[in-house]
Amino acid sequence: MFWAKTQAMLITADFENYIAYFQSWATSQDMFFLYGGVELGIQYAISKEGFTYPFVWLEQPEIISEDNGAGQLIEAYYGGISVIGSAPLDDRSAQVQTEINAMRLLQALQKKMRQDNRAKGVLDCTISGMKKTAVDRGWAGDHWGWRLEFELRFTANGLLS
Repeated sequence: MFWAKTQAMLITADFENYIAYFQSWATSQDMFFLYGGVELGIQYAISKEGFTYPFVWLEQPEIISEDNGAGQLIEAYYGGISVIGSAPLDDRSAQVQTEINAMRLLQALQKKMRQDNRAKGVLDCTISGMKKTAVDRGWAGDHWGWRLEFELRFTANGLLS
């Protein structure tokens, strides 16, 4: 069952739930959502039906399985998500505003993740160690925004035991 269908649902290590968590957030903010490796490129994103700015790009995570030795299996997802807008290359003021807007959206996501972390059993994350970096200029062209790097930990007993 997708996270978007019920906000009270426990997030587990199920990969579908991971994607749906971020997709639900993006659509609740009226942002276009895309999942996949950044090697697909901006042209891939903007060619999608229904595309709008700003858009959210959830990258493929790295997932590390853990066993705490006390019967608790964990899947640790190390991932990144970018909020990206467009501004003309010759309009620095618009570029800065696009970056400001993207940062505000990422901070709203961090706030949501922090609140969900406090709602025991929803997800396990910490703000400490999350890193924000500007969208890579060599990759983005006239696109501006920020990328949030994070670690989320999910119970995996139902999947791995």
